[in-house]
This record gives sequence, structure tokens and C-alpha cells, in this order.
Amino acid sequence: MKIFNTAPSSPEEGASSGNSAIVVLRICRIFRVTRVFKFARRSENLLILIKAVGNTYKELILLSGVVSLAVVSFGSIMYTIESLPKPCSDCEKTQFNSILKSCWWAVITVTTVGYGDMIPISTLANVWDPLLCFAVLSS
Repeated sequence: MKIFNTAPSSPEEGASSGNSAIVVLRICRIFRVTRVFKFARRSENLLILIKAVGNTYKELILLSGVVSLAVVSFGSIMYTIESLPKPCSDCEKTQFNSILKSCWWAVITVTTVGYGDMIPISTLANVWDPLLCFAVLSS
């Protein structure tokens, strides 16, 4: 239900109706984001945060690299573990169909979000799951 937003929901929709002024107004709405930057100049706490990030950018880059390496490594290992043949024929099919999906699982596990959309099935994978959490979070 759009009460306050009378502009079309996509630029193509506005252009197709022949009302290009609405498209221009929608593009101008992007510039409202600049208000956040004006606020940043006046907020002392935000300036402290920006200064802290600026002082530690090398460490943040290193942390990002280590976490990315861990996510790809642990995701690949989980894919390999879950791809092993199962001993029973009526076992559930694994949700770890690709390394990319396994890396998604690793990101969710490392960040401790735990959506529950991907659950390891094999016993070895269930042992590997908490090891990933402890290994990455303790580093």
C-alpha cells in the first residue's frame, strides 16, 4: 500500500508512461543520502568511529583476508565431507551441493547467525561444524 509514494516503483515504469519528470524525481531521491554525510560532520561519536577505522585499516584488511580464507577453506572441506558416499541408500540428500553453498554455510556459521537453512547430515560433518566455529572465533 503506497500512501506517500506516488512515483512508479521502477524507472522503466515511469518512462513507459511518458512521465519523465517522475523518473528525474526518483533519481533525485538518491541525493537524500547525502544528509547522512552532513550528519557525520556533527556527530562526535561517528567521527571517533571513523578515526578508529582509519587508524586500524591495515588490521581490518588482514582480518578480512583471514576470515575469507577460513570461509573458503572450511566451506570446501565441508563440501568434501558432505559429498562422501553415505552408507545407507535412504539417507537424506545433502544441501551442500556446491562449494559456493558450503561457503555460505561457513559465513553463517562464522558470524554465529545460524539461519538453519543448511544443516550438515553426516556424523563427520556434525563433528566438523563446531570445530569451524571455535577455530575461527578463537583466532
